[in-house]
Amino acid sequence: MEAGSLASRSRSVVALPLAALLIGLTAAISVVDYLTGSEISVSFFYLVPVGIATWTMSRTAGIAFAVLSAVGWSAAYFLGPHLFSNPNIYFWNVAVELATYLALTFALAAVQSEMRKERALAVQLEEAYLRLDDEQRLVGDLQRSLLPQAPPPLPKISIAIHYVPSARAGGDYYDFFPLTGDRTGFLIADVSGHGSPAAVVMAMLRVLLHTATAPLEPPERVLAGINARIREFTLREQFVTACYSVLDATSASITYALAGHNPPLLVRARTGAIEMFENPSGLPLGAFEGTVFTACTAQLEPGDTALFYTDGLTEAMNARGEMFGEERMRELLLRHRCESAERIRDVLLRAMHAHEAGAAQADDVTLIVVRAE
Repeated sequence: MEAGSLASRSRSVVALPLAALLIGLTAAISVVDYLTGSEISVSFFYLVPVGIATWTMSRTAGIAFAVLSAVGWSAAYFLGPHLFSNPNIYFWNVAVELATYLALTFALAAVQSEMRKERALAVQLEEAYLRLDDEQRLVGDLQRSLLPQAPPPLPKISIAIHYVPSARAGGDYYDFFPLTGDRTGFLIADVSGHGSPAAVVMAMLRVLLHTATAPLEPPERVLAGINARIREFTLREQFVTACYSVLDATSASITYALAGHNPPLLVRARTGAIEMFENPSGLPLGAFEGTVFTACTAQLEPGDTALFYTDGLTEAMNARGEMFGEERMRELLLRHRCESAERIRDVLLRAMHAHEAGAAQADDVTLIVVRAE
């Protein structure tokens, strides 16, 4: 309350010199109006102090100066020669003068009022955006806390991972599940859409897998089980592409099944051949009930590398709308096939960012690089 009173008094103190200046300006215009008589019309110059008073002080001040200007015009008329044949013409003219000044006052006041409303709305929108952004950040932090921070240690196998959503929260999901012996199950999935809706589906997908009572194998049964349940918590237009695999470190083999997901790539260290994981992919999860999935097995030789990825990598775009593409990804895998899993991951990401050249990341990007040492 005290702060508001101080601000009001401060504005009043600032307005006093300006009011005095505008009164002097009005008087000067009236003098010029008297000296020039009817030969030169200076009536519209009264609009200057009226406009300044309205814009810088208030509508009330503008009304006051409109009346003062009409008085100044009347003074110039009565002090000068009377050229009107009918005295009643004076009343008509002063009414027109006053109406003109008041019209300017109310027009400027209306413009100011709309501008204040627009500024207030802009402030409200900014505050709402900041609150939403903060909520999205919290959702993103929570989502990242649900993901494994490091892959499980396995003998003779190295694994490198990467996950970055395009927004605060995203729809990509990866996870690892311990199985018997030197085996681990792992999933890479991509929920359609972005932001919080996709993040919610991702979280529910994690709940399904981590609360499963049956062992998370074989891969085709795991995907079928997810598909039977996922429609309970997805929207009608949502679906999930996924690849679930079982990695056996002892035999260096990967048994996998696909649900509408990008087939992983296998680069042979010895020959340099790049093979796409062969699999008759089933439909995305949540698309239809009763979808059948098929499992296949890929054998890794020493030095071979398998890349599991979401389409945020290959579909990364630059400012010209050009995609990073699978061919560029294959060339990098071939060129760096003898390097570590971490190095291959970093090379792919650097090349993707260089291709984007500062353009905004359009989709979530998740990589899992598996290398037989």
